[in-house]
Amino acid sequence: MGKLLWSPTEEQQSQSEINRFKQYVEQRYQLSFASYHELWVWSTGHIADFWESLATYFNIQFHSNFTHILTRPTDRDSFIGTKWFSGATLNYAEHVFRRATDTRPALVFQSEQDSPREVSWEELRVMVLRLQVYLKNQGVSKGDRVVGVLVNGVEAIALFLATNSIGAIWSCCSPDFGEASIQDRFEQIEPKVLFANAEYTYNGRIFEKEESIRKLAEHLPSLKACVFINDKNWQVIINSAIPQDGLQFTAVAFEDPVWILYSSGTTGKPKAITHGVGGMLLEHMKALGLHQNVQEGERFMWYSTTGWMMWNYALSALLMGNTLCIYDGATHFPDKLSLWRFAKDTGVDHFGVGAAYLISCQDQDLKALAYMPKTIGSTGSPLPPAIFEWIHQQFPETQIISLSGGTDVCSAFLSGCTLLDVHAGEIQCRTLGSKIEAFNTGGMAVYEEVGELVILEPMPCMPIYFWNDADNQKYYDSYFDKYAGIWSHGDWIQITKNDGIIMYGRSDATLNRGGVRIGTAEIYNVLNATDEVQDSLVICVDHDNGSSDMLLFVQLKSGTLTDELKDKIKKSLRREYSPRHVPDQIFQVTEVPYTWSGKKLELPIKKIFSGIPTERAVSKDVMRNPESVNGFEIISKTWNKLS
Repeated sequence: MGKLLWSPTEEQQSQSEINRFKQYVEQRYQLSFASYHELWVWSTGHIADFWESLATYFNIQFHSNFTHILTRPTDRDSFIGTKWFSGATLNYAEHVFRRATDTRPALVFQSEQDSPREVSWEELRVMVLRLQVYLKNQGVSKGDRVVGVLVNGVEAIALFLATNSIGAIWSCCSPDFGEASIQDRFEQIEPKVLFANAEYTYNGRIFEKEESIRKLAEHLPSLKACVFINDKNWQVIINSAIPQDGLQFTAVAFEDPVWILYSSGTTGKPKAITHGVGGMLLEHMKALGLHQNVQEGERFMWYSTTGWMMWNYALSALLMGNTLCIYDGATHFPDKLSLWRFAKDTGVDHFGVGAAYLISCQDQDLKALAYMPKTIGSTGSPLPPAIFEWIHQQFPETQIISLSGGTDVCSAFLSGCTLLDVHAGEIQCRTLGSKIEAFNTGGMAVYEEVGELVILEPMPCMPIYFWNDADNQKYYDSYFDKYAGIWSHGDWIQITKNDGIIMYGRSDATLNRGGVRIGTAEIYNVLNATDEVQDSLVICVDHDNGSSDMLLFVQLKSGTLTDELKDKIKKSLRREYSPRHVPDQIFQVTEVPYTWSGKKLELPIKKIFSGIPTERAVSKDVMRNPESVNGFEIISKTWNKLS
């Protein structure tokens, strides 16, 4: 069990959204739950009742009501084809605007070069209305695709809401994606209209995108229009006359698509993961309201680009009556405190970022900001115990909420709970309705030992399908080919004595040492606490004779890798964990490679060291720092010759 850092007060527990929901369920079903765990057991054992109670608790407005809450597929080899709330129709954007008020802004936006700007609900409504009219004039209707290559700004939010309001399907990439990677995504879904930023600013530099966007448009024959934000066409759209009949909302089926997200595409064409309107509406209300305790009138931010699922997740704070706070730019420009200052100055209650950013801030004194958010959220990679403790020292009254889920479900199924304690290195709980277990190699549930994360019951946030996957083969292969009728997620976890969860990294990047599985997170925990090390990456390369080599790559804060530092690292790994955790070789690199969503490229680097050509092992277009791979490629050539 990790070190106890934070316990909710009686008042925090009683006033929390999850406690109110617990009381609602107890009254409705004449039940009594002595603990969160008992509530979780009920929610995963009575899933139809749970999801219906969630819909009524959050007062979901159906245009036509449902006839059946849950209809399972006839083929029980997977969850594919599960039907939720059959017959129900609704609109996501309509639920956003039912929270509109003149007592607080809808959005607060700031970029690197501009001061914070508040956007009222009325301003947002008018912008969405004008965009809705434009899309209709372009012939966009229910089921059509509208796409964007956009920075995280006011326009992206308005464009999604306008698209969704007429029942069309949204998909977006960040402008820092390469042209080829954007084309790989959008050509699959044949969009009708494309919106894009002609340029964007990051880390104090301006990047021109107009030429590459025009080339992209030429490769998308389905397009009827390509609009650049703030060009003459855009100005005409957002200054057009306002229709008398106001903003209209098209009701769609519960399982109609709301947006299309994409797998990372680091080693092949990305899969177009399609989510349903009702599933996302319910799941995000659950995840934000119940598990992050996001309550009406508060301010929420999650630092993200439009190409990461956390953009969609953060957007849903508007469903909860929150003001959504958006920062566009580099986290470290002009210094590491830029994001924290924005959060303090705009009064953010719920502050969320990738774990890598929190790790990078260890050398900062955040107490001096005199800022104390209600929650600090972290995701993207496991948050080390030492960083939990550091955050708690900086923000002793704040609940630390570590999240884990993924693009697959566009949410977090491991998250926080204001009824539970926070322990260093542990995610607080399995979320309600998420029947998650850890399976050992024999397919049996295990506790207090490492196992593979599996989900035993369907959830409405699971993909309705992958686009252009007519026989659902890609969908099946992604989650169900390991255990029949059970979702295999590909993460190593441990369910702890107090029912928390420790993340150990991706199962496809597992380190196998003499038959013992080691999670990469354990290695990184030690390296993150090593003063000389800025970042690290570790892989195991398997050989034909059954042996393997563990290779550790370190990015130093300064200087060169010495034998003394190698020895220090090895001793620390042996002392903190075991001799099996000690790498066979340690190499220095200038930079560790990451995807745009902040994930280390462990598997592609493993492939390169296994002899697979770099161009086949990784798609550099989806990398935040593609040049970082060059150093690994050079090392691999030398290492392969010697080994």
